Amino acid sequence: MKHRHILLSFLLMASAGAQADWYLRGTHNNWGATQMNAAGTNTVELTNVVFAAAGSIKFDRYGNWAESYGVGGLNGSNIAVGQGTWNIKFFTDTKNWSITSAASVNYHLRGTFNAWAEGTLLTRIGTSDVYESCQNFASGDATGGPRFKVDPNGGWGSDAVPSADYTVAAGWVKISFNASTKVIATQQNLAANCGATSSANSSSSTNSSSSTNSSSSIPSSVTSSSAISSSVPSIQFHLRGTHNGWLEGDLITTPSGTNQLEICRNFTAGDATGGPRFKVDPNGGWGDAFPNADQAASGWTKIIINTNTKTLVSTTTNLGTSCAPSTSSSAISSAVSSSSSSQVAADDFRARTMYFVFVDRFANGSTANDNGSNSAATSTVKSSGAQSEWKKYWGGDIAGLISKLDYLQSLGVSAIWVTPLVDNINVGNEGGYHGYWARDFYAVDEHLGDWALVDELDAQMEARGMKLVLDIALNHSNQDDQYEFGALYKEGAFLTDFASGKGSWYHANGAISDCGDTNPATTCNTEWDDPWSFRNKSLFNLTDFNHGISSNSIADQYLIDAALKWMDHGVDAFRIDAIKHIEPSFINRFSAAVRAKKSDTYIFGEWYNAGAGDSLSMSFLNERRGSELLDFKLRDAIENAIAGNITMINLSSHIISRPGAMNNFEDQQAIFLDNHDATRTSVYLQTTGATNRGAGKGMAPAFANARQNLGMALVMTLPGVPTIYYGTEQNSTWFTANGDGQVGHDPYNREQQPSFNQTTPAYTLISSLANLRKNSVAIQRGTYAERWSTADILVFQRQEGSDCAVVAVNRGAAATITVPNLCLANAAYTSVVGTDVVNVASGSGTFNLSQNEVVVLH
Repeated sequence: MKHRHILLSFLLMASAGAQADWYLRGTHNNWGATQMNAAGTNTVELTNVVFAAAGSIKFDRYGNWAESYGVGGLNGSNIAVGQGTWNIKFFTDTKNWSITSAASVNYHLRGTFNAWAEGTLLTRIGTSDVYESCQNFASGDATGGPRFKVDPNGGWGSDAVPSADYTVAAGWVKISFNASTKVIATQQNLAANCGATSSANSSSSTNSSSSTNSSSSIPSSVTSSSAISSSVPSIQFHLRGTHNGWLEGDLITTPSGTNQLEICRNFTAGDATGGPRFKVDPNGGWGDAFPNADQAASGWTKIIINTNTKTLVSTTTNLGTSCAPSTSSSAISSAVSSSSSSQVAADDFRARTMYFVFVDRFANGSTANDNGSNSAATSTVKSSGAQSEWKKYWGGDIAGLISKLDYLQSLGVSAIWVTPLVDNINVGNEGGYHGYWARDFYAVDEHLGDWALVDELDAQMEARGMKLVLDIALNHSNQDDQYEFGALYKEGAFLTDFASGKGSWYHANGAISDCGDTNPATTCNTEWDDPWSFRNKSLFNLTDFNHGISSNSIADQYLIDAALKWMDHGVDAFRIDAIKHIEPSFINRFSAAVRAKKSDTYIFGEWYNAGAGDSLSMSFLNERRGSELLDFKLRDAIENAIAGNITMINLSSHIISRPGAMNNFEDQQAIFLDNHDATRTSVYLQTTGATNRGAGKGMAPAFANARQNLGMALVMTLPGVPTIYYGTEQNSTWFTANGDGQVGHDPYNREQQPSFNQTTPAYTLISSLANLRKNSVAIQRGTYAERWSTADILVFQRQEGSDCAVVAVNRGAAATITVPNLCLANAAYTSVVGTDVVNVASGSGTFNLSQNEVVVLH
């Protein structure tokens, strides 16, 4: 989503216009016209714009008021700006803007503790807008008790806050000041140097009611539309953990996005019952603390919570002092000790459940865009038509996805991977409904929506704590032999095509396995395993980008800049299509470029058949080039186990092999059961026809659904980032054979979303396990240990510190087993899914497992 800045979105009401002279007008310059400076693609800015008092602005296209933009678009109302110094950007393509606090101000803490002198500077926390100081207010002065003000840049200007002195109790006080919102929060009655103390008012629900006074409210000059990240919750969230002896009073107050707060604390040690850890206690009193199990921490730790859902969003450990970035911190691409599981990243996708939406086939929110620029490529009969109709647009769009976000949130989804939203080909009687035939990486495909809808999707997802994952095809554009012949555009302007771009933009080495000749009867399938061939020849007839080896080619820079533009519109993570076929050094440069913009960007790629046992993909993964991979080999093993092709012993052996094959990054890989390039598991289990995995298993629908749900339970609880293909939660099926005779294969694995029923067994199972993953560090990043395995039964546990989860699956006949050496404490546990109760005593538990049952204990 948009990070650390205020971004206001509205529907585009006028054409974009060229990026030329744009002017900023406002109360700060008496509504004069100050020319803005170019700041990248479709962006102009002014930095260090000073507002001595709260005011407002507008953006003027020509400096003559002929075309101006504000709230609501063209000729809209004034945009509110708070008192302070701001960096202001305007995006000329979407007419959106951002207002961020300039970081060049020194904030002086002046009060009775230092006789109101300048020079005691508040310390900035990381790269946030929050500044902190710890001071001992021993007494007041002749005019009152202990108190203070914050004086930006000294000199007692009119910008000192609050307007009335902030009064505190005598003693050690920790002061937090948000430079963007001017919100002040305090923690009082602390021990020396602001350590926690039992003398703090821990018997009440808040710490001596001193967290905020009247100066803590958001200034009335800052409107709700311009202070998206600055709301102050009515509930006070206490951070309680080993860092403060589990006492109340350490309040989380720093805004970190819509309905989110953050805090930075140093966890130096654990206690008698475990390592460094914490919980969040809304309003104190241990009434509804979260997460359920203590959350592990280590060193300087940044914690972000969602105040609406009362959940932990992310925990970043081992940061530098005061949570400054550190080379040893837990970024996704950082090195991890082979002796332990990988650390938590700032935006840790292991705590998330990802949902893969095939946008054109999910939900139609607006029929007005169905035909796009080429009505011949839009089906009027959809699924009732022949195969050719399945290769056209059906009407799904961004508006439809927005309308179903509540459905996905109830499913437990916290990241949505969308098929490419970029503009696809506009000619021919087949459509780029899937998104992989790009013509303009800098534009939104007109069948799906526009930039304003992308921004609305971002805002709606951010409000729900969700992350947006964009599928991007860095390997190719569109076909080199038909339709638009590799034509490539940037914001509608033609750049090149296959004929004119050979050797510069594109490779021209033929297609993989063509043996270097033009005879279609000859094939050289060994080229699929030859690195030069699969990276320098085209994938089928898709025009192949020419990537640089030691530096960016012209195509590389085009693709990187496009990705950065999408990030400006809310993209948080990327799935790289056909990563096997891309020059590896470009993946290094691409990942570095997007992480320079957002350091915790999660990136994963599609390498068909990647996983433990595939040497080429594992060699790439272990070079740590900045991208994780979709684990196809684990997918195959899970499906083969639930289909009865291999035993559960075989499955567990494969799971155990993953850490060694992946250098202990197995929990960073995207794991899944269904996707858009293979027959759905539900179809494979039910059909008796040919599939891409051989003859189907011929199971009855109810039995097959139960088996598929076993598979999804494994996806949701094994090490990795769980990924659900749209419709799997409805056990979706389509049994038509494609042109290759494969039942349920492309395009028949891309059917319309069959239902939005929230009561199916698959939906409720996934929802329960997504909630467990969100709250259990053991499921997120714990070790895997097999505890029982037979041909039909597998019991394993995941453990991280004191957090433990045990999973039992049974595909065979009903059985009762007693499993030893469990990491669970003595207690009676009710399964997270279903109603089974398992009593654990002395590390052993007895499970009564029905056929096709899963039991999960936590």
